[in-house]
Amino acid sequence: MAAPQLEEVLVTAQKRSESTQDTPVAITGMTADSLEKFGFANANDISAQVPNMQVSGPYGDVQPIFSIRGVSMSDYSSIQASPIGVYSDEAYMGAVYTHGMNFFDVERLEVLRGPQGTLYGKNTTGGAINIITKTPEIDDGFHAKIKLGMGNYGSTKGDLSMEGTLIEQRLAARLAYSFSRNDGYMENKLGGPNLSSVDFQGARLTLNWDINNRWNNVLKLTRGENDSLANASRNEPRADLRGTGLVGGIVGGVSELLGGLIYLDDSSGFIDYTGYSRSSRNLDTYEVEDNFTGPLIVNSDMLVNKLEWVGDSLTFTSVTTLSQSDYYQKQNTDGSPEELLEVIWSVETDAFSQDLRVASEFGGPVNFIAGLYYAEEEMDMNNIFEIFGTPPDLRDAIASPGTTGFYPYLLDFGGGQQKMITDKKSYAAYSQLRIDVSARLGIDIGLRYTIDKIKLPYFNISRQDYDGNPRGTWLPGNTSPYDEPFVPLNLAGDAGIIEFDYFLTQLLAGEITLDDILKTINVGYTTGPYTTDSFYLPPAKEKEWTGKIGADYRFNDSLMVYASYSKGYRAGSYNSGVYYRERDFDDAYARPEYIDAYEIGFKSDFFNQRARINSALFFYDYKDQQFINVVGVSNFLENAGGSQIAGLEAEMMFAVTESLIVSGGFGYLDTEYTELSLSDTETLNNSGDELDLSGNQLISAPEFSGNISIDWDLLNVDAGYLSLNVNANYQDLQWYSAYNDDGGYENIKQDAYALINSRLTWRGNLKDYSISIWGKNLTQEEYDSYAINLQAGFGYDYFQPGQPMTFGIDVSYGF
Repeated sequence: MAAPQLEEVLVTAQKRSESTQDTPVAITGMTADSLEKFGFANANDISAQVPNMQVSGPYGDVQPIFSIRGVSMSDYSSIQASPIGVYSDEAYMGAVYTHGMNFFDVERLEVLRGPQGTLYGKNTTGGAINIITKTPEIDDGFHAKIKLGMGNYGSTKGDLSMEGTLIEQRLAARLAYSFSRNDGYMENKLGGPNLSSVDFQGARLTLNWDINNRWNNVLKLTRGENDSLANASRNEPRADLRGTGLVGGIVGGVSELLGGLIYLDDSSGFIDYTGYSRSSRNLDTYEVEDNFTGPLIVNSDMLVNKLEWVGDSLTFTSVTTLSQSDYYQKQNTDGSPEELLEVIWSVETDAFSQDLRVASEFGGPVNFIAGLYYAEEEMDMNNIFEIFGTPPDLRDAIASPGTTGFYPYLLDFGGGQQKMITDKKSYAAYSQLRIDVSARLGIDIGLRYTIDKIKLPYFNISRQDYDGNPRGTWLPGNTSPYDEPFVPLNLAGDAGIIEFDYFLTQLLAGEITLDDILKTINVGYTTGPYTTDSFYLPPAKEKEWTGKIGADYRFNDSLMVYASYSKGYRAGSYNSGVYYRERDFDDAYARPEYIDAYEIGFKSDFFNQRARINSALFFYDYKDQQFINVVGVSNFLENAGGSQIAGLEAEMMFAVTESLIVSGGFGYLDTEYTELSLSDTETLNNSGDELDLSGNQLISAPEFSGNISIDWDLLNVDAGYLSLNVNANYQDLQWYSAYNDDGGYENIKQDAYALINSRLTWRGNLKDYSISIWGKNLTQEEYDSYAINLQAGFGYDYFQPGQPMTFGIDVSYGF
């Protein structure tokens, strides 16, 4: 019997084809067979088998938010660039809502952990995800494959591909089509179709042209379409009618004696600011009462052209990318049958990039890669948000006395329309030098100089009524000194007008100022006359040096150790959140973020390539991390002053026998903000109140994470073989907010959980057909993939639940 051996995975993470075991960086590479074995169906599945990687989803499969080694963003905005670069066939996908659109007909997936500040098109602080799609081979005959599947929730899916040579020795073509549909797993108890559905289809044409023995050109045209019903939101009410003050305490005590009747409903004491109480509706995790959620539409077109000239010692490569995409979503953000917070998100994106590089293969001790990169991206955003179409519940005065002065201005608030056009251009020159000092010792030195130019050609935030008629404009036009949609009725700046005792205490203590008295006078909406003019902010220009220096030493063919220092950078961004007063540039623009990363690791194969262990230890000094912070009915793109990340990770694989392979991964993170202060949203009426959050954990950075996979060939006969894969991944407690459990944010988290998946496959001995039965989340784990504290403005916490158990059958045939 032949000795079992682990497969070698070739990657192009450093713009050269090499084994993962010869690449001195932390990288996970997965082939098409591995992706099928794990049942990866979309970009959200990527983290399942990658240590120290998480995916959260404010809007489901379409817009995943990736976190690698604690580097993430909490930004649900559709125009903010991710700190994790996502590439499809070397083309940078800047629009985060397109990150799930190219994940079909995949040949290989690569996940690089750590800042990418040298070779990649876009500087990123967290890492890179490379999606490499299939390219036809010239003179390799005609091949076709069809795969169809069905499952619960009315799921149907299919993949069709065909490829062949059009001109012998010159031109081959591949055509791939994929679709995925289901009826949604969130039942709307108000009637109508289920929400959180999927309706995706994509097609790709690939032409591989050998122009001559030196020149090759690969053209890929990809079209992706999603037209589903958007993800439903879960509303967990937090306005406590039992109260903590004298009035609330009396009401709460009497209510308990009378069986809750004094609450006038069965809310058990908790409502949002319209009086809705999901907690009393006997709804399970996958049931909602939704009056607004509508279509989620994404269209994406991408052209990637790779032209390459291969000489005896030099290779010249040109990668040209053109893309157009648009996004529209009608989201019932309050997750209820009331009209509390309803948003229509929309954005259009046009992008172009050009990468020119040369790579050497001299055969000697010194080689290099050098190149020039240019990219431009224009994003046109048009968001509409309507609040309090249902008037606020008067009982909120018991739960939150400080909100009483808001009532008159919420009775007919209407909505806001936020229009924003951003224009980004990036120029870079980069190089990486490889010096093989000896047969065992190698040194990598990388350097990149980047210029990022960002303009804001148009920015307008206006108020409208519930029918869309204009009422006034905040930006430009708010001439008041307040960055608020309105100044509520108040007693010397305190909107809790029923808290007269508090007012007297402050007055006698001399803590009421002239500004407080003026605020008492200047009540009302802060809009100016309606205008379509733009609020002007000056353009931004950033110039940054980034790079890497690393060394690796190979003790033998089975063991390599490496150490590196790298500097990562993510460009700054205009605040895409909602605010209401003209700001200085420094307040309206989030500064760039930076990471200094130190890493040591090893890669090893032993027992005659029957066992593999790769591990890394790292430390990050993280400055000015960008993230969205929600305060009342405003949100801001903020910079954290500083944070630190230390961690350990390991990937292991063992060929136990010829028919049994066990693999797994482990990740550990120790993260904390070293400098961060944010508004105390529990004292919303006093904008000067802040919380010191230093020492808190970073967002989406669980302390422990891990995964395991077992591949077992149960039966192997002449007709074929039967194989079983069982895999699981574990995530420790993680916070979805920098507040952690401070300031009423204790529920904005996900406790530790594990997901278990399995696939049983019969495959013909010639691999021409297969039948698979699969299941995901087999233990029916209920968990949340995203959360926001909206208590200050709306009286509830917002959650996006993760997917329930799914199962199905796939059948494929190819020749």
